[in-house]
Amino acid sequence: MEIIIFLFSGIFIGVIAGLFGLGGGLLIVPVVTYSLIFFSKIPLEQAILIAISTALASMVMTGAVAVYAHKNNNNISLTIIKRFLVGLIFGSLIVGFSIDLIPGDYLRAGFIIYVFFTAYRMFIDRRSTGRPSLPNFMKANIIGFFFALISGVLGIGGGTLFTPYLIKRDVPSKLAIGTSSAFGFFIGLFTSITVFINSTSFELNSLPLIGYVYVPAILFLTLPSLLFVKISAGWLIKLSDDCAKKWFASLLIVIGVLMIFQS
Repeated sequence: MEIIIFLFSGIFIGVIAGLFGLGGGLLIVPVVTYSLIFFSKIPLEQAILIAISTALASMVMTGAVAVYAHKNNNNISLTIIKRFLVGLIFGSLIVGFSIDLIPGDYLRAGFIIYVFFTAYRMFIDRRSTGRPSLPNFMKANIIGFFFALISGVLGIGGGTLFTPYLIKRDVPSKLAIGTSSAFGFFIGLFTSITVFINSTSFELNSLPLIGYVYVPAILFLTLPSLLFVKISAGWLIKLSDDCAKKWFASLLIVIGVLMIFQS
């Protein structure tokens, strides 16, 4: 039953990762958490840490496939990536070395407020100037740092934060989605490496773990999702920019509601 749940979850994660540049962590975290509690009888606190670490590792793989697909469709901006990358890497490393120490409740509350407010702003259809207005290097890296911090602690893809921010800065929706998939890849990569280095034994000898990463979830959830990442990334080019923005705003509302119930 656990494998079946992982397979169906993987299909959905692949679609949203390719179409919206999200890492799927919002679904992976509760699915893996409840799976560990129900099937393996793992305590809640340990199950959540394992689930977040697994989600971050999954973001590396789904992000890599999404980046490749979006790059082929000319929906990634290296200029934008380089503007935010230093702060993003630093924030990811901080999370990796202190993931079990940072209180996530306050970040979660702030994140919920952010996604609802952002969805509202995207729906009212503010007129674009037609030219992206990115922050300077210092401000961009401060933003990158905090976005990586929030994404890493909550185990969500960076696209949930970066995509609406870039759209607000008049970056075309498709370019914002594709570029944000690259941010999610880097957050997952650097956070996962440091979590693995800093991981300690839970004394759960019967549980198939690599560091804190739950291997069955990677095999039966993440790997099947990769096929759908590539397929759904191609769907994005068929949407108008305005339609992509409205669909993403709708998804933000769903994410906000799910985060409330997870709280």
